[in-house]
Amino acid sequence: MQKHIAQDAPACPQPSFWETHKFEILRNTSYILIILALIILPTFRIAKIDIAHNEAWIFGKQVDIVQGLGAVIVAGGFFAILVIVLNLINGRVFCGWICPGGFVAEVQEKFRRMLYGPRSSKFQRLEYWILSFVVAVLFALLFFNWITDLRVFFYKTNPFFAPMWFAFIGTTGIFFFEVFIGKKWCRVFCPTGIYQKITPYHHIFKPTMVPWADLDDCGSCRACIIHCPMALDPRRMAYINDFYKGIQACIACGTCIDVCKQVRTKECKEPLMVWVRELPPRDPEFIEGKHKRPKHH
Repeated sequence: MQKHIAQDAPACPQPSFWETHKFEILRNTSYILIILALIILPTFRIAKIDIAHNEAWIFGKQVDIVQGLGAVIVAGGFFAILVIVLNLINGRVFCGWICPGGFVAEVQEKFRRMLYGPRSSKFQRLEYWILSFVVAVLFALLFFNWITDLRVFFYKTNPFFAPMWFAFIGTTGIFFFEVFIGKKWCRVFCPTGIYQKITPYHHIFKPTMVPWADLDDCGSCRACIIHCPMALDPRRMAYINDFYKGIQACIACGTCIDVCKQVRTKECKEPLMVWVRELPPRDPEFIEGKHKRPKHH
């Protein structure tokens, strides 16, 4: 009888896929558009330098290579300023929404968990090595397409043939290290990420738990921690001033908001992770990750 009643009980309204994956969709869209721009701009010579042939193009018009280098320097300066401005507005937004390296590392991290875990077979680990190498080569080609005609790698008569191959192999090695370790690159080694951690920053919006909830309300879920690309505890991270575990490391991706909504709404419960402008006051036990309520046996 009880089973029959449970089956007939009306289910709670479920949010749409957009509502539970909003930040994932928006971030991936932003990343893909940036990568497409990085491919299209040099390929169609909207902005292109060809060091091997001492040529450059701006908006399809051939210009002196010095002018082309000047445009690249200006573009680099713009992105440097953009990183600083975004860091002053909401922390490492550049990492979480713009940086193509961050996107590649994040996707690679998912493959790493599938193919290079403690229980992975030798064949799966080999697959991961091969995948990392292919991704590193593609990433290096994306970079070199900005500074040279890629056909230089096939013409031994060009004086830049050997130097370009030397530079390409070195760059591919660096990219291989980046993609092989996955998101750990962003957490520990990325120069841009380190720069953003040590320079002035501000967060207008911060992810944290709703004011009325504490760690016990999460139960044993831990979905936000498991899915956080920066390996943080998003529930209390905003209260921690730490280079690796605190708000400095947050890339404002919104993943914790998405996954909390995905898990809680299936159980007909209100999501606990939200964006706030002002952090609600918390006691030291919450910030240290301690539970208040005794566990029932």
